[in-house]
Amino acid sequence: MAPIVAASNAANSAGSTVLPTTVGGGTQGVLQTFGPSGNTLTTVNAAGTTVANGVDTTATGLGAQAGTATTPATGATAYGAYAQALAPNATAIGYRSVASFAGGVAVGNNARATADPATAIGDSSLASGNDSVAIGANAQATATRAVAIGAGSVAADPNTVSVGSAGNERRITNVAAGINPTDAVNLSQLRDVSRVAYSGTAMSFALNGAVMPPLDPGEKGLGIGLGAYKGYSAVALQFKSISTLGYRAWGVGVTTTGREWGLQLGWGMKWQ
Repeated sequence: MAPIVAASNAANSAGSTVLPTTVGGGTQGVLQTFGPSGNTLTTVNAAGTTVANGVDTTATGLGAQAGTATTPATGATAYGAYAQALAPNATAIGYRSVASFAGGVAVGNNARATADPATAIGDSSLASGNDSVAIGANAQATATRAVAIGAGSVAADPNTVSVGSAGNERRITNVAAGINPTDAVNLSQLRDVSRVAYSGTAMSFALNGAVMPPLDPGEKGLGIGLGAYKGYSAVALQFKSISTLGYRAWGVGVTTTGREWGLQLGWGMKWQ
C-alpha cells in the first residue's frame, strides 16, 4: 500500500508553516498511533492534528504543535510526532519532546524543557529548573541554573554542575591547573599541596626532636633531630646559648626535607 499523506491544519498566522505528515497504512488519512502518551495504540484521523499558531512558527509531524490551537507562540518550532513548542521562540525536536517556556529547547525523543528557559538535549532528558541545562540520555537538571552533563547525570541542587549520579560517578579528565581563586584544581595541584603540608609536618617533628641537655649560664648546646610523616622525612639542627649570668638565652634552628626548608629563631630572658 502506498503511503498516505495526511493533511494538517495551521492557525491563521502570518509566516506559519505546517508540513504534511507522511504515514503508512490506513485509509482516508486514518492511521494508528501511540499518541501523546506513547503507550496506548489508538486510531486517529491525521487531518488537523498538527498545529502552527503564531508568526514564523513551524510544525512538522503528526500531532506536532508550535503554539496551540488557541494560543499563538511566535517563532516556535516543533519537529516530530507530538513535539510541542508551546511558547515564543521555543524549539522542540523529537518524538513527544516538549519545550514549554519562551526560548526553551528540547531535543530528543521525550526530551522535556519545562522551565524558564531551559535546555534539554538527549532522549528522555529533563531540564525543569529555571535556566537549567540537561545534556545526555536521561540526564536531569531539576534546580535553578543546574547543569547535568552525560547520560543519567542528575543535578538537583541550584548552581551546580553534575557529570554523574549517586553510584554512577564519572571522572573529569584533562583538567588544566587552576589559576584564579574560584578555579577547579587538578590532582597534580592537590598532590603538591599535600606534599608541602606533609613536608611541613615532618620538619616540625624534626625541630621538636632536636633535644639537648639543660644548659648552665655561659654554656652553649647543639641538637639534631629527625622527623617523618606520611612518607616524608626531615632533619633539623638546633643551636642554643645561655648568657654568662643565666638571665638571657637565644637559639636558632634550621630544618629541611631536601626540597623544603624551615627556620626557627628565638630569644628570651628572665628576672625576679
